[in-house]
Amino acid sequence: MNREFPFYNGCWRYCCCPPSDNGSPANETGATGPMGPPGPPGSPGANGAPGPRGATGPAGAAGATGMMGTTGATGPTGATGATGPTGATGIQGATGPTGPAGPAGVTGARGFIGATGPTGADGATGPTGLAGAAGATGVTGPTGPTGATGTVPGDSYASFINFGASFADATLIPMRMAVADPAGNITMADPSRVSLAPGVYAISYEVSTLLDAPGFIQVTPYYNGASHIEYGIYFMTGTGTGRSSANGAVSLIIEVPAQTIFNLTFNSPVRATEGALTMVITKLRSGT
Repeated sequence: MNREFPFYNGCWRYCCCPPSDNGSPANETGATGPMGPPGPPGSPGANGAPGPRGATGPAGAAGATGMMGTTGATGPTGATGATGPTGATGIQGATGPTGPAGPAGVTGARGFIGATGPTGADGATGPTGLAGAAGATGVTGPTGPTGATGTVPGDSYASFINFGASFADATLIPMRMAVADPAGNITMADPSRVSLAPGVYAISYEVSTLLDAPGFIQVTPYYNGASHIEYGIYFMTGTGTGRSSANGAVSLIIEVPAQTIFNLTFNSPVRATEGALTMVITKLRSGT
């Protein structure tokens, strides 16, 4: 006990005591002093007994699938199991092809000759045989007298020309007869048309000209009352500049059942000069 603080009136001197029953100042409670600093924490107490286990909460969402681990080593092969029962017999398959024939066997020994049987009845008469070969050809008789010589018809032909001419678009090509037909079957109807008598004719013609610019020429024959482009001439020049030549030749055979006009029509979009024509017409005797 500290001797400097004697016990006084039931309390330690210089300390606060509860007020006395008589309300003397010595028993009044003084003002609360400031809280002192907290003391150091005490040592942790012993763990209490575990409480009861709570109810299981709902399952959480499945987490993302982790990476596949490496395949482990193959385990040892197990023992072979017992053989299962035999299955039902399947449907019989198709018969395979016949194999090759085996070699012929050895010929057996010849048997004994039997007794001769009775003679059979006569058979029916056979058919008549083929006719014999023809006899030799007889001697040729003497040649009869030669008949009178027939009259050979005369040749029928003509030729036509033109040169240094200007050919206009969509007009007949002018021409003149160079060789006249001695038989009179081929004649000039006018300076651009030829008259042909009935018959068969071989015709050859050629046309050439100079074009002042790039273009084409077309020549079409006319006979038997119609144009015949299948026997015509078509020539197209290049695409360059300046003058160029154009030409063509055709040979044909025509049949004229009745008197007809033959002519040649010229077509070109370009001015054509120095035009030339040669044509030969021959009447064939087979059509006389």
